[in-house]
Amino acid sequence: MISLTPLIVLIRTGQPSGFADHWFREVGGAAEFAKTATIKSLPLPACWLVRDADTVTPKGERAEDVALAFDVVIAITNVRMQSAGETDDALLRYRRAVHALLLGWRYPQEPLGTHNRTWIRSIKFAGGQVIEYTDGDLWWRDRYTFDAHLTNYLPDPPPFDRLQPVTGENL
Repeated sequence: MISLTPLIVLIRTGQPSGFADHWFREVGGAAEFAKTATIKSLPLPACWLVRDADTVTPKGERAEDVALAFDVVIAITNVRMQSAGETDDALLRYRRAVHALLLGWRYPQEPLGTHNRTWIRSIKFAGGQVIEYTDGDLWWRDRYTFDAHLTNYLPDPPPFDRLQPVTGENL
């Protein structure tokens, strides 16, 4: 299993130049995205990362290759500005900014000495799709994927330092 939290933090804190006052007002995960159905007035623009599919191929005892897919859902205000197409251009700016943050990013490695090891291959863009165009907002999702190799080997036992006598009362 791989957490999407580092990616949420990356998007939340990775405001690119050119977005000084217009970066996402909300960045969250699946739980926050699920709550949007009950909110009447969302703080837009907003972005959510929602896990999609994990497929696993066993690679030995306590090791597996995982192919993970997740969606980046972007919602922006959909209002006519000065000329036709400006809303679509605004959406494209956000999509490109998120794309630039995610591509080439590496998942943080666990510190040496831990028994969980994760090797992530680069995140790849897999296309996008409109979710909904309404009079007040525009919803879009972009699919990203990456492959990982996970191991969960037990840690080495402590070094041998003495004999423990076993008697009848210790059994």
